[in-house]
Amino acid sequence: MSDPQPAFGAGRLEISATEHSARRAALRGQLEARGLTAMLVSNPARVAYLSGFHYAATERPIVLVIAREGPTGLLIPRLETDHVRAQSPSLKLVLTYPEYPGGGSGHHPLESLKALLESMRAPTTGLAADHDGYEARWGYRGPRYSTVFGQPVLEAPELIDGLRAVKSPAEVALIEEACRWGDHAHDLMVQAIKLGSDELVVSHNASLQATRDMLNALGERYAPKAREGLPANTMFISGRNTANPHGLHEHRGVQPGDVLVTGAYGIVGGYESELERTMIFGAPDATYRERFAAMLAIQDAAFNALRPGRTCADFEREITEFIVDLGLSAHTRHHTGHAFGLEGHEAPFLDLDDHTPIREGMIFSLEPGLYYPGQGGYRHSDTVLVTQNGCRALSHYPRQLDELIVQG
Repeated sequence: MSDPQPAFGAGRLEISATEHSARRAALRGQLEARGLTAMLVSNPARVAYLSGFHYAATERPIVLVIAREGPTGLLIPRLETDHVRAQSPSLKLVLTYPEYPGGGSGHHPLESLKALLESMRAPTTGLAADHDGYEARWGYRGPRYSTVFGQPVLEAPELIDGLRAVKSPAEVALIEEACRWGDHAHDLMVQAIKLGSDELVVSHNASLQATRDMLNALGERYAPKAREGLPANTMFISGRNTANPHGLHEHRGVQPGDVLVTGAYGIVGGYESELERTMIFGAPDATYRERFAAMLAIQDAAFNALRPGRTCADFEREITEFIVDLGLSAHTRHHTGHAFGLEGHEAPFLDLDDHTPIREGMIFSLEPGLYYPGQGGYRHSDTVLVTQNGCRALSHYPRQLDELIVQG
C-alpha cells in the first residue's frame, strides 16, 4: 500500500463551531421534551461533543452546563482558562476555581456550580446529568450533584449519547480519514514483522512512522485533540496469547506458524477508527485455514445483516444463530461489535440485550471472534457505516487469507 492521500481540502480536520452549536440546540430540544431545565455534563467525550473543548481529564472537575434557555456555562480549573479560549471561543460564560481540592479557597470546586447556574439565570430544579457527580479519576473525591443542589438530579446520559449515535457527514469524513491512516499504520507494521520480531518494538516503530507520514501529508490541517497517544497506531499479539480477546503484549519473538491478531487505528479531529486482522507468520496449515474461513464467514454474515429497520439485538440474534449452525458457539467470547466515534467504544452495542434501532449514519465495528485456548484466536474488525439499505466498510485493508500471510 502506498502513502494515502488526504481526502479533505485546505480546511482544518475538525468539527466546526456551527456543528457544535447545533448539537447543543438538539440537546436543548431533548431537555424541553423531558421537562428538564438544564444538564450537567462531565464526561470528557460528551463535553467535547457538545462544545469542541478537548482536554486531558484529571482529578480537577470540568462541568459543561447546557440550559434549556439562555447561555451555555462551563466550570473549569483556572489552569484551563486559556485552553478554553483557544478551542471554544464561543463559550463566554466560564467560571473558574483555583485548584482541586480547593487551592486555599476552603471550598470544593463543585460548590461553585450554584454560582454558575445563577449567572446563567438557570433554575436549580429539574436538573439532569450524564453522571450524578464528577467521575472519580486520579484520586478525585467529591459530592454528588444531587448533594450540591440538595435535590434529586436525573442521570440521563442517553440524552447526549442518543445524539452521538448517528454521525453527521463531517463525523463520517473524519472517521473515514482516520481509517485510511489506520490502514497505513497496519501495513507498515506487517512489512516490519520478521522471524524473532518483538511485538512492542515493531508496533511502536510502525506507529511512529505512520504518524510521521500522516502529519507530513496532512500538514496544518491536522488538529491534535489529545495529549496522549499517536495520531496513527498499530499493534499485534502473537502465538497462543491470541486466544485471549484482549491479550496483553508478551516479550517474545515471533515464531513460524504463529497466529497474529493485529489492531490499528487513526485519530482525526478527535474521532477514531478500528481495524483488526488475523494473520499468520509462515505457511498456514489445514486447521488454521478451517478456523480462519469460519471466522471470515461469520464476518461476511455480519456485513450482510447490518442494515436499518432492525435493532442491534435483531442483528446479533441472526449472527448468533449463524454461529450455532456452524457448531462454533463454544469458541465465542463476546458480542459482534459496538459503535464508536470520539471514543473507542460507544453505545449502542451489537448485543442480544441492546434493543436500540439501527439507523442510517451509525458507525459500528464488526468484530466476530473465535478463540481456541492454548492455541490461538481469530478475529477481524472493520469500521462500518450503516447506509440506507445496508452498510459500507470504511476500512479497506485486505480480508482474505492469501493476502494475510506474513512471510518475514
